[in-house]
Amino acid sequence: MRNNETRSGRFVFVIAASLTTTWANDSSVTINLNQLATFVQLAEKRNFTRTADALHLTQPAVTQQIRALERDLGVTLVDIVGRRTEITEIGAFVAERGELLLNQVDTLRRDVRELAEARSGVVHVGATVTIGGYVLPDLLARFAERHEGIRVEVAVENTTTIVPMVADGRVGLALVEGVVTDASLEVVPFADDELVLIVGESHRLARRRSVAPSDLADESFVTREVGSGTRDLFERAMCSAGFAPRIVLALPTGEGIVRAVRCGLGVAMVSRIVAADAIGAGVVKEIDVQGVELRRRLFLVRRSLRTRSAAARAFADLVLEGSS
Repeated sequence: MRNNETRSGRFVFVIAASLTTTWANDSSVTINLNQLATFVQLAEKRNFTRTADALHLTQPAVTQQIRALERDLGVTLVDIVGRRTEITEIGAFVAERGELLLNQVDTLRRDVRELAEARSGVVHVGATVTIGGYVLPDLLARFAERHEGIRVEVAVENTTTIVPMVADGRVGLALVEGVVTDASLEVVPFADDELVLIVGESHRLARRRSVAPSDLADESFVTREVGSGTRDLFERAMCSAGFAPRIVLALPTGEGIVRAVRCGLGVAMVSRIVAADAIGAGVVKEIDVQGVELRRRLFLVRRSLRTRSAAARAFADLVLEGSS
């Protein structure tokens, strides 16, 4: 046993510091945890020799620690009556409260160690709507398998809402597909995605394999709300093709957009991961748009130059596994 470690049947803790408290008269009293632990043992065993044996100390060392604690507290904790060790009334109170305190110290050490080793804790993760619905669930399942003691709390918003939540610390990290311009944030790519043009089965373009951007100039588009990374890329792509898209409906989810296209309310450009099932089922048609860059990267965003919790580091490591 190390010389700064104390062990009993109920608690183990390292004596690395003392506690300082203040009485009503504003005088400071320092309580040495090592001395307090020794006294708790003495109160239990009622014998200096047995206490010394339990703590691997000499009997004079035990006596010295008890007297030092009495001086610090300004009270008598132990009476020696003949050859008997009797704990005073106030000594019994100190022993009871002291054991509670020592157990709290032990719990604190254990909890800190578990947090430092990513065995417990909470990680606050933000995600955009597309990533939150289609990418994050798999990541959460894999993370739970590796770190069952860590709870993940998730906030799902569009890019312009979620990025400020990272900047002000409301979430420890976020997964986004939109452009991030905040210089205080670290932005790391972790996956690739692309937008695809989808039309309904009965749409005039449904039999086409590809279209030129000019073929879309008069189309009615269903898209995400302002602030969405998907909408931002879609609008920039169409503007680079020479026209501003005619948006007839904005919806907050990719699923809603796909359903609107199925119902004939317009055409849409959505993430491939959002449209994959509907395309596979044949209820919407995918059409290539010639000469328009619709690829994008998905990013992990976190604050730069911050000490991150072990839980947050573990989640980020999982996200970035296999990224290029």
